[in-house]
Amino acid sequence: MARKTHRPDDILWTVTAADIETARSEKTEVTLGAVLDTRYSRKSLVKLFEEKLIHINGHKATPKDVISEGDEIWIAMAKEKIDYEPIEMDLHILYEDDDLLIVDKPAGVTVNSKDQVSLANGVAYYFKENGIKRKVRFLNRLDRDTTGCIVIAKSGLAQSLYQQQMDDNTFEKWYMATVEGIVEADEDSLVLPMDRSTDGIHYEVNPKGKETRTDFSFLCRHSSQPVDNSVHKLVKSVDIAQENVDIELQNVDKHGVNVDKSVHNSSKCGYTEVLVRLYTGKTHQIRVAFSHIGHPLVGDTLYGAQPTGQPFQLRAQKVVFTHMRTGERITVTA
Repeated sequence: MARKTHRPDDILWTVTAADIETARSEKTEVTLGAVLDTRYSRKSLVKLFEEKLIHINGHKATPKDVISEGDEIWIAMAKEKIDYEPIEMDLHILYEDDDLLIVDKPAGVTVNSKDQVSLANGVAYYFKENGIKRKVRFLNRLDRDTTGCIVIAKSGLAQSLYQQQMDDNTFEKWYMATVEGIVEADEDSLVLPMDRSTDGIHYEVNPKGKETRTDFSFLCRHSSQPVDNSVHKLVKSVDIAQENVDIELQNVDKHGVNVDKSVHNSSKCGYTEVLVRLYTGKTHQIRVAFSHIGHPLVGDTLYGAQPTGQPFQLRAQKVVFTHMRTGERITVTA
């Protein structure tokens, strides 16, 4: 529904000569749609146009409206109904702005499973208590026993823009894992096709599956027995306002490092701590990749590890992305 007042999370900017030139084609006139196409995906703006939430100089606009240097563009964020039952939960917030909420997911809770209390219910409660009238949109998923960074978009526009960053690998997802055995390679890129197995529970490397990419570098090798929840203790929790958010202006490497080195499962004794960058987002991807090379995550009995009586060792350690409003590089660490 159209509204007349601005809210803090609305997007406002003044059209510049550079905006006009970037959007100009062979035609002499430049439309609002052409300028918006240089910033946002068309799909993300359809609903906003339908609800008359995009304006030029205070007037409701259409994509075909001609714009000029100095015009004021206002994109109003749509008000929505929260789509999960709000249930009070102690959330550890790592980062928040007008478009994103990033929390540190604990072990033992699902992200948004049906018919059980999940992180989505806690986020819905937080939205309700803070007057955030939006759907809960998760940009990444973590298994029940995986801890760390979970990213929630506060609008369809934010979801679209940050999903695009994930698709082109400018939204980086980093994990810390503890795997069985001594991984001899210092680093490697595991490019493997994966698909759901016939039992409907496991995932597996399958030539007919979707290609995945999992890069890693070793952090530490231990010849002793696997530790108790070591990966969850490697990084201390930090205060939201101080140490866990880092803003950078430098460009990020979108391609990573591909190394042609073999990975050897030299022994089931001992364990290796690894830093992992996930380029694709297949279910159980990290767990399947390391199990495939003979080094399942410590405690991950579903994928062949020895039982430890503890959850498997995997933590979403940090995310790095480009802020959709400022263009700054943001690093958030759990």
